[in-house]
Amino acid sequence: MKNVIQLVSLELNDKSMVGDWKIMSDHITEELTNNADGFIYRDSAIGEDGKVYCILKWESQEKVDAFEKILQSDEFKENMVEFAKIANVETMKTETLKVF
Repeated sequence: MKNVIQLVSLELNDKSMVGDWKIMSDHITEELTNNADGFIYRDSAIGEDGKVYCILKWESQEKVDAFEKILQSDEFKENMVEFAKIANVETMKTETLKVF
């Protein structure tokens, strides 16, 4: 199995929500991804234009797929609602790359 890197970009609903994003980003790392099977690391940054970029590294595409199913479960609906209050999910783009 090859490691996988996800490149995620999105815009905030309001550029003044940077502080809210930092809190949400820490929560995502500490509560969600750090406990996910196959997760290696996650980092987040904000560009000068206010766009958010996240890099996630996983053990395999299968681990990514399993985690995404968990995020779509009823257990995480409240987290996703809170996420959508800060992040404009319509602008979110994810690119998945296999490490060689």
